[in-house]
Amino acid sequence: MKKFFLLVAALLISLPLAASANDAERRQLAEQFLNVNKVKEQVDMMYEKVEGVIVSQLEAIDIPDEREKNLLAMQKIARDILFEGLSWAALKDEYIGLYSDSFSVEELQGILEFSKSHLGQKMASMSPILMQKSMEIGRQHAQQVMPLVQQAIQEYMKENVKLEQAQPEAETGSTKTEQAN
Repeated sequence: MKKFFLLVAALLISLPLAASANDAERRQLAEQFLNVNKVKEQVDMMYEKVEGVIVSQLEAIDIPDEREKNLLAMQKIARDILFEGLSWAALKDEYIGLYSDSFSVEELQGILEFSKSHLGQKMASMSPILMQKSMEIGRQHAQQVMPLVQQAIQEYMKENVKLEQAQPEAETGSTKTEQAN
């Protein structure tokens, strides 16, 4: 009986250690996956695009020449904040956590093996292009659907605004009748 309790105690003590080793291995595999798939480069590219949008928006503002130095200072402030908040150093641990929490060791090993293959490398290199084209398809469809949405909202408003306006009048009329009695 004493041996049984010792065995149970040993198992209870070793479970957290095994889980911790499993977590460390998952994190290590997730980091390898991110490296193989060049996620840092994708994050850097995203940062550059966001920075470009902000700079172009600031440049579109009609600012007198004497205030141009303020515009340049605002661009630097925006760039610095973006660099700090969107840099790979700021995102890396969270990305690793995202993947290590989402997949088991075996799954990460399989994903990593695929990612290292020729087809996996092609998939990784095409992903940003496919994502950009997918977003464009979505944008085009949204533009096609928006007039329908606007029309439906206008029709809804016409019907419901008439009902809301009619209800207070009906309530007011019944109140006047009640007051007369």
